[in-house]
Amino acid sequence: MEEQLNKDINSGTDEKAEQEVKKEEVKAPGLRMPEQDIAKGIAIILVLALHTLTLNRGIYNALGGIFGFIMPFFFFMAGYNHRPYRYTYKEIIKKRFRQIVIPFFTYSIAILVIAAVYYMAAQGYTIKDVLLTYLNLLLHKPFCRLVGIEVVSGGLSSCIMSFWFIQLLFVASLIFYAVVDYALEKGSRLISITAGLLIVTMIFAHFNLYLPFYLAEAPAVAAIMLAGAFFGQKQLLSNRTKLMFIIINSIVAYALFIVLALLFQGSGFMAGGSLWDKKIYEWAVPLSFVFAIVGTYPFVHVCRLLTRTGIVCKALVWCGNRSMILLFIHGVVQLYVCRVFNMEPFRMSIFSQVNDFRTFYILAIEIAVSVLIIILIELFKKTRAKLKAKKADNAS
Repeated sequence: MEEQLNKDINSGTDEKAEQEVKKEEVKAPGLRMPEQDIAKGIAIILVLALHTLTLNRGIYNALGGIFGFIMPFFFFMAGYNHRPYRYTYKEIIKKRFRQIVIPFFTYSIAILVIAAVYYMAAQGYTIKDVLLTYLNLLLHKPFCRLVGIEVVSGGLSSCIMSFWFIQLLFVASLIFYAVVDYALEKGSRLISITAGLLIVTMIFAHFNLYLPFYLAEAPAVAAIMLAGAFFGQKQLLSNRTKLMFIIINSIVAYALFIVLALLFQGSGFMAGGSLWDKKIYEWAVPLSFVFAIVGTYPFVHVCRLLTRTGIVCKALVWCGNRSMILLFIHGVVQLYVCRVFNMEPFRMSIFSQVNDFRTFYILAIEIAVSVLIIILIELFKKTRAKLKAKKADNAS
């Protein structure tokens, strides 16, 4: 009788524990998969290509129509790996501050100084030009124009132009982490909060009102991150769904993206932190949200095909894991690579009427030099960590 009673108690305990585990499995997003990093690796290479290649505007528009979801993709994936209730709001913001804000100021100031050396010597930039350029970066270019802060166009500002992404990611994260756990508990909450965030940015877009630090755009980006968190919670980018459904869903999703891209011809393609334009104004905001979903879904699933490509897979995963630092340093690397070949950097293909195929080998050299710099930075950090550990051991 006693033995049976113990079995019953243990059985009840096991069932309760199993239910708790299942509950946690439902709450937790899918584990990080190689295809995520492969997708990020391809995406960051595409971003570098956009900032480097000079191609006819027609080619640029075609490529934009194929890959116009790339910047929303990064925000979507920032939300995908969120694990509900793992950290308090204060803890996660501290963590993101260390991951985003500290590197932002470290690299942006260092790169500004390195690029300024060239532009002050070669093109007569003044210290005032340099400081205004950095202020323009911090406050958001359209807002600076609104309040009358003028800077020298091109050149120095181009070396740090991609840093907008880092700022917007952090400001959007402040909103995202404040609401994500609450929103994911119920479908109705998720829908209403997501819609509310999109509407806030749409209101700013309607009046064409820009705020400093991307405060006007951040709510919509937080909504994109929420969509990513929902996909992570349901593990919709994993291979747990039947292959046939993944294929059908991917075809339908990407077909929808292409149709919308053709219909709106560039609207909703997030660039330079801008979420709206003069074509459809506030409606570009929900369009960016849709692009994030219908572009990311097939993109990540297709990238799964590259997980068994050996060195190619390893290289793309390496780039994907270092996408932020590649974004940081590629501008100043491009500047000096172009100077060596006596070429003008940042001749964006958005306005080009010709093809300059020399920019392809500039891109290759830019990536190679950036990779070498990252390897050296990581080697320096490892060496410093070993020296600190050795010093601590000797002290003890």
